[in-house]
Amino acid sequence: MLTSIRKLFDNPEAGGWAGWLGRIDGLVAALAPASLAQLALRFGLAVPFWRSGMSKWDGLLQLNDTAVLLFTSEFKLHLPGGPYDYPAPAMMAFVVACAEVLLPTLLVLGLATRLAALGLLAMTIVIQLTVPDGWPIHLTWAAMALAIVTWGAGKLSADGWLGARAGKA
Repeated sequence: MLTSIRKLFDNPEAGGWAGWLGRIDGLVAALAPASLAQLALRFGLAVPFWRSGMSKWDGLLQLNDTAVLLFTSEFKLHLPGGPYDYPAPAMMAFVVACAEVLLPTLLVLGLATRLAALGLLAMTIVIQLTVPDGWPIHLTWAAMALAIVTWGAGKLSADGWLGARAGKA
């Protein structure tokens, strides 16, 4: 049955409902190309991490006191038998703050995109373990990261440009 439904959409020349549905499907696909969806996913995932990362800095490589305080006293890992403190909280705050600026920048540029999205997926998992009640937004971030890891950056990216240039060589 699924094959017959696909044939319905694959044949816009068909008459009746099949023709109309095929034309509408083609129009919608033309309005929302995959490269535009991939760009939107990259920006959508980058923004919350970028904003969080920027709030942790006072200057170049200078963490603010709040960032360190969060990892020292507020953030706990909610694992079985826990919650547990973060190990090496000052170092953890620095690494996380760096990642929250670097990985979204790579995503927006579309450079090393799959690797950046994988890093943000790992961060999302740790954030979920830290703030278990935030699962609705964390699930959204995880879905966006998985989509980017699966389908890549798309044509509107440095990865796409570099791939096209490599293909011409």
